[in-house]
Amino acid sequence: MNKKNLSLVLLFFCFLTGMVQAQQSDDKRMKIEITVKDGNKTVSALIRTATFSYSKPANADADGKDKYPTKNFYFSLDFEKMNIPLLQAFTKNKNGIDGVITMIDTYGKNPARKLEFTKATLESFSDQLAADYASAYFTIGSDTLIIDGVNVQ
Repeated sequence: MNKKNLSLVLLFFCFLTGMVQAQQSDDKRMKIEITVKDGNKTVSALIRTATFSYSKPANADADGKDKYPTKNFYFSLDFEKMNIPLLQAFTKNKNGIDGVITMIDTYGKNPARKLEFTKATLESFSDQLAADYASAYFTIGSDTLIIDGVNVQ
């Protein structure tokens, strides 16, 4: 085999391996999961995105107590599809349920995160359906939030 053919084969091989590498699917790097306790059973669901916020009420009396009971911690959760067992757990427990949201880097480069909450209730939800796409959103409010062992108050 002469140099010209060898160079052509080598160039083709390098180009082909680059195309194959570019076409491989990239698995999701972050795994986010919610787990709640519903009576005797545990309900878990994978989350696409999770956002949490803390709002301190402005309607506190002079003694430091709120005029109206409010939930200060809110989670907005985006699911790839509606998780019926999770929806049932929230709708069945009107006084709230305890749970945890865990975020794990599947590549192992970032530390795992753990968000614990108590007395969480479903504030709102929506379900979006299309011919080629589905998504569900939950907004839950909770009484307490513990982020990686730090109790937020």
